[in-house]
Amino acid sequence: MTQYKANEYVNLATGEKHEFAFTRTPEQQKAYQERQRRENSRKKAKAFTFSDMENAKEVIEMLTTVELGYFLVLQTYVRYEDNVLIKSTHNPVPMKRGDIGEVLGITNRSHIKKHIDNFLDKGMMSLKTIKVDGKEVDAFAINNKYHFKGRTENKKVAKTFSEQIRKLYQANINKRNKKKPADMGFLYLILPYINYENNLLCSNPFETDGGNIDALSVADICKITGLDKKNVQSKINNLKWDGMTVFAKVLKGRKTHLKVNPFVFYRKDGEPDKSLQADFLIRGK
Repeated sequence: MTQYKANEYVNLATGEKHEFAFTRTPEQQKAYQERQRRENSRKKAKAFTFSDMENAKEVIEMLTTVELGYFLVLQTYVRYEDNVLIKSTHNPVPMKRGDIGEVLGITNRSHIKKHIDNFLDKGMMSLKTIKVDGKEVDAFAINNKYHFKGRTENKKVAKTFSEQIRKLYQANINKRNKKKPADMGFLYLILPYINYENNLLCSNPFETDGGNIDALSVADICKITGLDKKNVQSKINNLKWDGMTVFAKVLKGRKTHLKVNPFVFYRKDGEPDKSLQADFLIRGK
């Protein structure tokens, strides 16, 4: 027996199959577009986490640069509804200790345990009781005070794009093929200083008047991160993935200021404006 789709009909004269042409009233079209907008918004929301810029300063005070790097990578794996750490959006199984070690590139079990216990002791992570296949289990969850997925009215947050953070972590390895969490920790250290309007690193990231933005110099970033100029310059020049840099230099006379790649961190709703994207997408010879 020939099977036909619900939206198909057969021309009895020719035997050809055709699809019904659906028409919508203006009200139906508006409702349809709103449903599509919400669906697209949900999909995009899964692509990033929100990082609370003010509360991130607490994390910076409590962790070493290496630990900050691990925490930045780990928070990209939180689940939308409850901040539970999962293997992936396609495989939303709660992470176990070994899974955490795998995504962080830590093979030593005692080292995995040390870092997890440290995050738990300092309140950055917790054990949350959830149901999996009808059974109650304890799952690791990131404290949503610092990083979370979902809606927010808080303007003092930065969107942290999960895939790019992970790719960056994979791309930055040392000569022994080991990942460099301290490089990711450097990104965590500059997270509270990203300006809302233009992604410049500045001392007043919530200032919206361009004329009043106090951009940070390389010397300022050295003070913030506790690194010397050579180390800071190395990270600025070498942190990249897929041929894209994390930082763009803005020259003003003899001073150098820095913009952060909006595909890694971004403050505003929606897509980055074209001029900001161009700072990182345009490639010269």
